[in-house]
Amino acid sequence: MDDMPFGRPVQLGQLLGNLVRKRGLAEQSSRSELEDIWRTSAGERVASKSYVKRLKSGVLEIGVTNGAILEELTCYLKHELLPAIQQKHPEPPITSLKFVKAR
Repeated sequence: MDDMPFGRPVQLGQLLGNLVRKRGLAEQSSRSELEDIWRTSAGERVASKSYVKRLKSGVLEIGVTNGAILEELTCYLKHELLPAIQQKHPEPPITSLKFVKAR
């Protein structure tokens, strides 16, 4: 833990948090949580044709493998899904949804 002061007491939570971040476990856990939130918010029909790509700067990017569902998400469902996702995932804040065509 090179960012921990040597010889000084450190809170266990801080130490574990740094370890988790360094090992990439926080990102893995967060991605899994986002995938679960997406599935429950979007519903099985939409979720079966889409997946969480990433969360960057408050924008949750969703890959969509079906053109009709991509159109439906972009034009109709985006404004319903965003508040539902924001309620389930308050931190870090998700300010927008972006849908992209995926294979």
